[in-house]
Amino acid sequence: MPQLIAPHHIEPGIKKYQGVIDHHLQQLINNAKLEYTPYVFNDGRILLVMPGNLSAFLYSSKEELYDKLSLE
Repeated sequence: MPQLIAPHHIEPGIKKYQGVIDHHLQQLINNAKLEYTPYVFNDGRILLVMPGNLSAFLYSSKEELYDKLSLE
């Protein structure tokens, strides 16, 4: 189950876990007309950040994310 992340934890988390934008996942999200920026952490977790860093959702893996999102 994804965790809701408060705004003040987003940037420190990206830095601490060496998050990088997943461009393939970004394309899927854009195609689904969703507005998130996906970061992949060095431990495989995925952080979906809302515009303006208002909040984010942390997923344990890409598989969990794919299970939860309908990208059709």
